[in-house]
Amino acid sequence: MSAARAVVVVHRSTMMAEGIAAALSRYREIVPIGVATTAIEGEQLGQRADAVAFDQYLQGAELSTARLRRKGVRVVLLGDSDPEQQDDEMRVSTRSTTAALAAALVPGLTSMHRPGLDRLTAREQQILSLVGRGLAGKQVARHLGISPKTVEHHKTRIYAKLGVSNQAAAVGHVLTEDHGRNEPWIRSNT
Repeated sequence: MSAARAVVVVHRSTMMAEGIAAALSRYREIVPIGVATTAIEGEQLGQRADAVAFDQYLQGAELSTARLRRKGVRVVLLGDSDPEQQDDEMRVSTRSTTAALAAALVPGLTSMHRPGLDRLTAREQQILSLVGRGLAGKQVARHLGISPKTVEHHKTRIYAKLGVSNQAAAVGHVLTEDHGRNEPWIRSNT
């Protein structure tokens, strides 16, 4: 496996930026290191990244992306091409797949999605991620705004989909597939 690439997602909508980053995190070779909702913040975060997915419609995007490119950061614009604008900038339509964006950010991407996680829904992946970071079922429920019983139902489906019998085995399965990729630890507030 080749080295993971640090990626920043910059979009005027926080929810879109976080969603794109979450989708990209499913690729072994991509590690989202931050999201931003302003061009200046995106440029600052982008200086520590290998690549940046940048909302082309964000105010100040043109200047920030030009400065990032001069520093050797790969910039992929999120948005549609303007037929009258002939440039060689990399663009990926927001109607494209995550795979298209991942390939644009990391040319020659060799590993696609993490196989075990592809069988899980987005919510199941979220719950497994939180459990893997050390949160108990009640903490996961509180963090996501759902009931502890719902968390347990999700965990039961996760175990069945991954073919494991318990929480430790599910987390171990993902870590084994993921070659030890670390997620930030979430401090308990209980």
